[in-house]
Amino acid sequence: MFKKLEDLSKPTLLSKTGVKELKQSFNDQYPFFKEIEDEVFPKKANIQSFKLRSEYKVEIVQVDKDYICFTKEDLVIPHLKLVHKFPDLLIKQQVDAGAIKHILSGSDVLAPGLISQGGQLNPAQKGQVVGIYGEGKENAMGIGIMTANSDDIKKDPKGHAIQLVHHLGDALWQLSFK
Repeated sequence: MFKKLEDLSKPTLLSKTGVKELKQSFNDQYPFFKEIEDEVFPKKANIQSFKLRSEYKVEIVQVDKDYICFTKEDLVIPHLKLVHKFPDLLIKQQVDAGAIKHILSGSDVLAPGLISQGGQLNPAQKGQVVGIYGEGKENAMGIGIMTANSDDIKKDPKGHAIQLVHHLGDALWQLSFK
């Protein structure tokens, strides 16, 4: 999804209402967020957003100098660095070692990579945002959206299981180091 970020708008400050709505969306989607809310959004922080001019209608949110999340349709999706800092924020899905290089190249997660030896499929619903981990790796390598319920994937382990939306090395990841 983030191959190039050439079409970013100039930053705009989020209003108090916008920040309140963003926090509420985080709390609605991620139960663990309530525990870390003040650390992610400190008082008197400079919170701004950048719109990505593309077919995705994505908005990237920055708190002070750290990229925190992006919005896609009705979802608020945390930045991978935020997931590294707070690993309990997302449900963890683990792929086998053979899938790692494909995911780091931007491929979606296929069901066989989650249910084979080395993979681990945790309970999750279709449409839910999850962290993608590699076999033997400590930190998440990607963030994705479940394309099916975990029970359905176990019953019929074929095809796509997770749509990859952000991964190590993509343009959003690289933007956080500029």
